[in-house]
Amino acid sequence: MRDVAIIGTGCTKFGELWDRSLRDIFVEAGVSAIVDAGIQGEEIDGLYMGNMSSGRFVEQEHVGSLIADYSGLASKLHVPATRVEAACASGG
Repeated sequence: MRDVAIIGTGCTKFGELWDRSLRDIFVEAGVSAIVDAGIQGEEIDGLYMGNMSSGRFVEQEHVGSLIADYSGLASKLHVPATRVEAACASGG
């Protein structure tokens, strides 16, 4: 086993964001988490994304993988991504 740490988090504002795409919202939260951690993308070992009901609202269940792809973490840095959902909330 190895030590694991969550060193940065990001969250968007709550509310109706009809003028923004799911991708835009993900990128905002991801950039916020990286800034919060004070690191570069090359230092990221894994992506864990909490998301509630994207499958129902935008017909997309693979949001962890998509945000990793959108950000270049998957294609350039080969960072694994996992989506976490806990019923009507996000968490793990």
